[in-house]
Amino acid sequence: MMITPTIQNWTAFHAIIIIITTAFCFLLSKIFPLILAAVFSFSLLIFLTRKQWTPQLHFGMGNFLTGLRLLLLLLTTLFLKDLPDYLIALAGLVILIGDGIDGWLARRRHELSEFGEYFDKETDALYIHLFCLSAIFKNLLGEWIILIGLLRYLFVLYLFLTGKKDRKERRSKTGRYIFVFVSCSVIIIFLPFPVLPLAVAALSLLLLIYSFGRDILWIQFGK
Repeated sequence: MMITPTIQNWTAFHAIIIIITTAFCFLLSKIFPLILAAVFSFSLLIFLTRKQWTPQLHFGMGNFLTGLRLLLLLLTTLFLKDLPDYLIALAGLVILIGDGIDGWLARRRHELSEFGEYFDKETDALYIHLFCLSAIFKNLLGEWIILIGLLRYLFVLYLFLTGKKDRKERRSKTGRYIFVFVSCSVIIIFLPFPVLPLAVAALSLLLLIYSFGRDILWIQFGK
């Protein structure tokens, strides 16, 4: 499961800039640095892969929908302080539903591409990360939940530092189920349920550690 050099270098850059700006968010007690970094990084991805968006060389409806999901995510977190928790949860649900539709559109219109795969995948990762950070800034859960959002970027950084940046996690039903559970759990955090948000967040962290740990073993040892 190799990836092209352009995507390799961008994913490493993206992971590093997300990790660094997350630290600045905590230092400044503001979420804006991460939003700004995400806008810059995704804009760079779109520019660098402008000849690889789809097999037809246009942007594609699936990628356009992914872009709308990303825009909704960034706007939701930008106006975090002004939004009630239930609207944040609703935005998360729309983003999650859109994740199924954009892939379906790309397949139906024969627009599948490596760019589309990573645009979608990194939008998903940013969604989980920003919702975790938002929950911390809303004082809904402790700072430990940022690990849920950071694990994807730490995994990419591991691949880069170990000289395996041309590899990626394997696709599996188990991985997909874990992603759906984690995506739902970051929505549940914003709902007025006692105890449940803490329980699902803790389980999400454990499941992600298992999932990425399994991928590291597979990449490192073929197990």
